[in-house]
Amino acid sequence: MVKGGFIMYKHILVAVDGSDNSMRALQEAIHLKSKVTLLSVVSAEDAKDAVLHYQEDSIMHRKHQLAHMISLLEDTNIQYELLVVHGEVCETIIKTSQSGNYDLLVIGSRGLNRFQEAVIGSVSKRIIREVKIPVLVVK
Repeated sequence: MVKGGFIMYKHILVAVDGSDNSMRALQEAIHLKSKVTLLSVVSAEDAKDAVLHYQEDSIMHRKHQLAHMISLLEDTNIQYELLVVHGEVCETIIKTSQSGNYDLLVIGSRGLNRFQEAVIGSVSKRIIREVKIPVLVVK
């Protein structure tokens, strides 16, 4: 919807992983003052690391990583929900963006995954190619 020359988004999907880049992505989404769904994907690699390092359940561990983001949303009084999903990162983000009633997907340009850092933006590039809704990539 366009109002006063600005595009208004009703529901924004923000893919987050607890990294600084995903925090910046969330901050950009907050500026748009829309309902936000935080999507955190726990990959097999993340779950394996949690088991190998005797950490708590990977979903709970990820929720703790995202506690600061949730606190920020609560402080701004923006309606939000948190989805923590096990799966392959790109596939899960793409599928979630298509299955919900989202107007915009906001992602960081790179995340915590060491393989993603080696190939800067590989996840972002694939998502931009395959997602059907507008995508905002935040550096």
